[in-house]
Amino acid sequence: MHGVNNLCNAISLLDESNKDDFKKFVNNEVSFNPQNMFICKSKIILKKYYEDLFPWLEKCEKLFGFENLSGYGKVRIYAFLAERFMSYWFKKNTKHAVFPIIFYDIKKDLNKESL
Repeated sequence: MHGVNNLCNAISLLDESNKDDFKKFVNNEVSFNPQNMFICKSKIILKKYYEDLFPWLEKCEKLFGFENLSGYGKVRIYAFLAERFMSYWFKKNTKHAVFPIIFYDIKKDLNKESL
């Protein structure tokens, strides 16, 4: 969906402290945290995460660019990479908790009130 070998090529651009562990993560984990949503109490941890994430994404931008990205999967490649990396990085480097995202359709309640 995001291009043939694009994930492998992106992983090869990671620094040595993350390359092997992230490769194992994407090959063995069966879930991840989508939409790049997280809450972080520590500015220090947040800074460390960004220091790993953004230089890597900049290298990926040099490799993949922006001009030849067509279709939803390829246009979204940087978000796709960041989503998977975020799940990996916080599991590896923090005591983390995962909370479900719950959707509740309030239209049902609004319809009851109008009766």
